[in-house]
Amino acid sequence: MFTEQIVNLKPKVQTIIDFIAKKDWVNANVYLHEVSDEVEDLIDSVTLDEHLIELGKYQVLLKHLLLKIQNDKD
Repeated sequence: MFTEQIVNLKPKVQTIIDFIAKKDWVNANVYLHEVSDEVEDLIDSVTLDEHLIELGKYQVLLKHLLLKIQNDKD
């Protein structure tokens, strides 16, 4: 179950990157927060260390994307 949810994160992150490339800051920011909340929920319920490590990678990537949005928006 968790593996499928983790795999489903990749296209969502790609969508955020696509919004950033188009300089669509509003949609990028909104979608980023939705995906970040989803990652946080998964982290709270995951039991395997390998899933936690993978989710941690997504968490770091999302934080970097948030900084990119904030810096480029200004």
